[in-house]
Amino acid sequence: MTRKGTTRKRRRRPQPAAGAGRTTLLVFLAALAVQLVLLSAYREDPFLATPVSDALSYEVWARRIAEHGLAAEPVFHQAPLFPVALSAVFALAGEQPRLLALLGQAAAAALAVALLVPLGRLYLGRRASGVAAAGLALLHAPFAFHALKLVPVTAALVTQAAALVALGLARRRQRPATTALAGIALGVAVLARAETLLFVPLAVAALLAGPRPESWRKRLGHAALLLAGTAIAVAPATVHNLRHGDRVLVASSGGENLFIGNQRGGDGGHAALHPQAGDILSQRELARRLAEQDRGRPMRPSEVSAWWRARAFAEIRADPGAWLRLELRKLARTLAPGDPTDMYSLALERERYLPLLWLLFVPPWGLLALALPGLVLALRREPRAAWPLAAWVVLHALVLLAFFVSTRLRIPLYFFLCPFAGHALAAGWSRWREARRAGRTGAGTRRALAAAAAVIVVSAAVSALASARVPDRERVRLASVLSQQGRWDEALEVLEPALRGPAPDAVALDQAGWVLQQQGRDAEAAARYRSALGAGLPPGRQHQTWTRLGIVLDRLDRPQEAAAAHAEAVASEGANAGTWFERGLHHLRRGDPAAARTDLERAVQLDPAWPAPREALARLGAAGSAQVDQRGQDR
Repeated sequence: MTRKGTTRKRRRRPQPAAGAGRTTLLVFLAALAVQLVLLSAYREDPFLATPVSDALSYEVWARRIAEHGLAAEPVFHQAPLFPVALSAVFALAGEQPRLLALLGQAAAAALAVALLVPLGRLYLGRRASGVAAAGLALLHAPFAFHALKLVPVTAALVTQAAALVALGLARRRQRPATTALAGIALGVAVLARAETLLFVPLAVAALLAGPRPESWRKRLGHAALLLAGTAIAVAPATVHNLRHGDRVLVASSGGENLFIGNQRGGDGGHAALHPQAGDILSQRELARRLAEQDRGRPMRPSEVSAWWRARAFAEIRADPGAWLRLELRKLARTLAPGDPTDMYSLALERERYLPLLWLLFVPPWGLLALALPGLVLALRREPRAAWPLAAWVVLHALVLLAFFVSTRLRIPLYFFLCPFAGHALAAGWSRWREARRAGRTGAGTRRALAAAAAVIVVSAAVSALASARVPDRERVRLASVLSQQGRWDEALEVLEPALRGPAPDAVALDQAGWVLQQQGRDAEAAARYRSALGAGLPPGRQHQTWTRLGIVLDRLDRPQEAAAAHAEAVASEGANAGTWFERGLHHLRRGDPAAARTDLERAVQLDPAWPAPREALARLGAAGSAQVDQRGQDR
């Protein structure tokens, strides 16, 4: 009898691993189906055809690598894995490389969700915890939404999840090959997101305090193998940077990001490095230029980063009280029930183009409310197995507090809270089933499960209300993209909420004026431009609005007002070649070729590479003012 039972027991041993593999595959296929359905709907979203902000920067960077190769790249400013992978897609793809890249990203997002299944088994002792975690992650809209954007969010999630799974296997098996593989996986995660370097000491500690009874000599050997694997994975980036003259391990943007998140007057989110800063490519150049102007000499990227890091610490020392208040604002943004974005608006795109996202209803507060009891339960019942995953979550929170907080940057924190939230659900479900089998009513367990459901429902309602107020800057960004695509009426419709009320947004008024101008509604455009200027446009934008106002006033045959507007434009901060070029055309329309020549020459001086002012001067000299009134590119 015992022998038979032993035989049966031996036959069942492989089943959990095989069952876990099947479950992981099923979760992957379900998550992939969700991503593909969303991607199909996303084809109507204007941001697919016109990427903006960081997505545009990464695309430009990837196309440059695809065309010229990595050897032509300078020292990496950002973690290189995502742009390098994207460049491979652009190099190999046909007519729709962006869509192919998003298909690959959909698969990566599905894999990240599926990897939560083995995470639950390795760190929390329950496959059910991993399955519940995957279900919660699948139903958390920000994860799926950001997989539709060509930014490194999904790359960070899938590489970090793979590293955690590999680390869990290395702790359990204590085999050299598994440990080295865990180190390589961790190094790949570092290449996807450079601040993952901060997690390397945690991984070493997790191996040294592994659950298996090994000697300290063996433990130290495994720790060395982990570090060696990490170094091997990171080495290509480090060697690339050394070949370009600088000792930068992965990327050089750490100092700038530290300053961005800790400068006085910040709100805890992304505050621009400088009023002229734009995307990540222009930020790099601006950061270098400002540092070199201060030091009076050329600087390597590592020196630029150190200069900004010193400025960040100087900001903190200058007003420690204000910095502590800033940290509280970061914490509030980290725990916000809505969408503290700095780039894309989930709420706005869900409202207009992706209503399917409403079906992904698990909100941030729902994950938090479930994760906290799950975390306590895991550390109480399986502390030796669970603590590395708990520490991973804590480190993600500390990284946000050290730098700055947006939806995109806080996603990894919430993603790795999912296993603990799933653990709480799985434990509650298990208790209820045990109560049923024992013939007990299980009233307390039912109440606990009902409370969990209520938490999700209530927090979903709170999250929806918190996201209902879409920031005006996000409406302006979408309207700008729609304008580039000639969708004028749709752009005005998007802007309308920002134009109402006693204090309409100045930039939204300006954008509405531009749309009306393109539609030939010059009188309405002029009114919007005047309102925008009266509402207080940012200093770097005023010259453009004065110029646009001058153009529509010219078309309305109000020459004196147009002349005054152009004069204000050239006197404004940030006046550029386009500003002077447009005033030169105004003078030509009013029959003053001498004044026109002066302004056109000034435009050539400011931007020698721009051909329109030089061509206008050539025509002016050859044929007089009557043939020169050509519209130039708006600068």
